[in-house]
Amino acid sequence: MHTIECDVGVAAIVRKARSILLVKEAHGRYKDSWGLPKGYINENELPSHAALRELSEECNVNGRIIGVQAIRERLLKEVPAIFIAYLVELPGDQEPTPGEEVSETRFVHADEFGELNWISDAMHSMAVSAVNSNQALQTIDYEPQQGHPYMLHTLPKTWGGEA
Repeated sequence: MHTIECDVGVAAIVRKARSILLVKEAHGRYKDSWGLPKGYINENELPSHAALRELSEECNVNGRIIGVQAIRERLLKEVPAIFIAYLVELPGDQEPTPGEEVSETRFVHADEFGELNWISDAMHSMAVSAVNSNQALQTIDYEPQQGHPYMLHTLPKTWGGEA
């Protein structure tokens, strides 16, 4: 196996009908811009776990990964940069509230997307895709069987009429 330096970012896409949970950045170069709850992975952390951690830190809710909605890849100063947007569901009646990194959290209807100042065109595209498609890679957590963090993201099982 060949190891290289890689920039890895993650986001959580939480859908409610034709709305997506978005956050308004409170600090930094994206202050007052809208985007998905997002961030970077820590050492010894799976990207999917980082997405849930970031969702919790930015929106004060706990979710469950149900799939991968989008992957963005690019070179950033000659280093591969990967960004994975996970489809997440919120069990129960949790209501998002802003954490320290964001000034606002809310479910934004797809009809309002064009009015927002987005962090990036890619993030805007991820949100549009999430409300316009029910297709995503399904996530299977094999950690209980493997005894260590182990996630598989694959096409949903449809062979033999099963979904």
